Amino acid sequence: MYDVRKVLLGLDLIHSVLENPGSTFINRPEFVAVIRDSLCGALLKFAVSSEHKIFVRTVSIFHCLFLHFREHLKQTISVFIDHFFLRILDSGNSEYDYKYTILEFFDRLSENTDHVLEIFANYDCDIGQKDICVRIIDSLSSIAQGRFQRSEHGSGITPQQETSLRR
Repeated sequence: MYDVRKVLLGLDLIHSVLENPGSTFINRPEFVAVIRDSLCGALLKFAVSSEHKIFVRTVSIFHCLFLHFREHLKQTISVFIDHFFLRILDSGNSEYDYKYTILEFFDRLSENTDHVLEIFANYDCDIGQKDICVRIIDSLSSIAQGRFQRSEHGSGITPQQETSLRR
């Protein structure tokens, strides 16, 4: 077990560094290796945290990694999106707050159409990769069309939350 406050502080510090890493960090192979070998493993652990605040910080750090290090972290990005984000969106057992955090991530990602095109080109157009862009679109489309059973989301979802999931 870990102290949530310490984890949140550590994640906030990491986020601060990765938010504006500058070319010195981005182009430094040693820094990229530390991110790939150490940070990404820790983020994968925190991506399944039952503490929502930790999950939100993890998604925020992943967004920074996508923005600044995507050319170095192709496999890691695939794992995060496919095995965590899309599974959370597609699962009837995922909590509303977690789904909403993922929807916010995809909303921020789609603000720059080049990012969406890069996902398509790097994953869907690569025979060795999964069709990540298609899966994102399918998941978002299902939510937007309300193609989920109310019972999938348990009794804790309110009509307002259901409406905001469709937005």
